[in-house]
Amino acid sequence: MLQRNPDSIAMPAFNMAGYFEGRTRAWGMFETITGKVKKSFVADIEGRWDGRDFLLEEDFTFSDGEKESRVWRLKFSDDGSFQASCADTPSPGKGVVTAMRGDLAYSMALRVGGKKVMLSFSDLFYQIDENTVLNRAKVKKFGIPVGQVLISFRKA
Repeated sequence: MLQRNPDSIAMPAFNMAGYFEGRTRAWGMFETITGKVKKSFVADIEGRWDGRDFLLEEDFTFSDGEKESRVWRLKFSDDGSFQASCADTPSPGKGVVTAMRGDLAYSMALRVGGKKVMLSFSDLFYQIDENTVLNRAKVKKFGIPVGQVLISFRKA
């Protein structure tokens, strides 16, 4: 896991729901463990409160022309922890937001090569400035690293 160097540049405190509320655009790619980029994407994201839960509606367009939509439901606790679930997660992911970053671990069934495959993700979110968040998700299949997803989010 990345450790923050206290001598590194100053970054704003991270408020995950605060950042993602409203419209955000994301650019990302999946890179295999050997460094080969398999797929890139652009996503339009809309975040809003639905009572006590925070909803993230994502619309993806992939480099191969495929389109996909997903709605995440995030349930935040007062201690900074949260749960995240969507239709593709068999059980809620577990996360925590600290002063400088957000961490989220979850499993998700994704379509890969025409089949649904269960993958595990370990996400780190860093807010670089008021408009930009970077995300790196390490991806495993059966506990074996298969690659990573790199995403840059920008407020729309």
